[in-house]
Amino acid sequence: MKNYPTAKSLYQWTRREWLGTVAASAFTGLSSTELHAQDNYPNKPVTLIVPYPPGGNNDIVARAYATPLSKAIGQPVVVENKGGAAGAIGVGQAAKAAPDGYNMVIGDLGSLCINPIANPSLAYSTLRDFTPISTIASVSIVITGRKDLPANNLRELLNQAKSNPGKFRCGTAGPGSIGHLSLEMIKSMTGVDILHVPYKGGAPALNDLLGGHIDMLIDGAAFNSVKSGLVKALAVTGGRVAALPDVPTVAESGVTGFYFTNFWGFLMPTKSPSVAVGRIGKEVQKIASSPELRSQLEAGGITVQSSSEQEFTELIKKTSEQINRVVKSAGITFT
Repeated sequence: MKNYPTAKSLYQWTRREWLGTVAASAFTGLSSTELHAQDNYPNKPVTLIVPYPPGGNNDIVARAYATPLSKAIGQPVVVENKGGAAGAIGVGQAAKAAPDGYNMVIGDLGSLCINPIANPSLAYSTLRDFTPISTIASVSIVITGRKDLPANNLRELLNQAKSNPGKFRCGTAGPGSIGHLSLEMIKSMTGVDILHVPYKGGAPALNDLLGGHIDMLIDGAAFNSVKSGLVKALAVTGGRVAALPDVPTVAESGVTGFYFTNFWGFLMPTKSPSVAVGRIGKEVQKIASSPELRSQLEAGGITVQSSSEQEFTELIKKTSEQINRVVKSAGITFT
């Protein structure tokens, strides 16, 4: 005779199964709808906000990744340029986007680390409002000198600057720019007196360097002029650049321990599904190992890289702390 389950045993079994499902959902932090969505991610286009106008390095790097990333995930990665306020407008919009795994932003040193320090009333907080996915590239800033500068590298210039306080004039893209921060770090680490000449952007600063109105420039706008032989490359602020293999780093030029670069990375709004963050991060790491991508970006002085979520988070924290120290010690104002 078969033993059929009683109503009570069915109730107890169903209750156990239901409690187990609830416990599993609570453990993962996902609802049953979200758990089901994981099986299909991604099932629609992913939007990638570039918080700068088209044509610049931010846009170039974003689009270099967008095409292979689209192929990898089987869905379009739609690039949207939302420029303005040194990246703050686009990043601010990304912070308010739905945390559903279909909204990303490319952030850089300026938008992720400098803006929050420069503007305490900024509409976003980098690590509060975003989940870092992975770094994707970095670039060492080239320190350049006018063609007739009586120094052929940074070491020689620093030695001359020590003997001639205030003689050399260094242009940057403006107060609080990457170039300005780099200059102040060099000055604080060496004790040299170099005059800062701020401009409203890298292009006008480069024009004055070419015209001989300033002695040196720290800004990415000078890269092509170096390749053309119009200005001298004195040093690079981070690691050596593949496109300029003979140019020493600032650290190699006598400023031991100096390392400061611009970087780019992908982020999603906080509380985006972990499956989305993990999937994009995994594909980014594969794309970063592509010889084609490396060749494409390194020709422009950009170094391809990738990282874990935690490594990217730590980079943002440490760089923000470094910038904050420089800003306070040098009394930098962002106006």
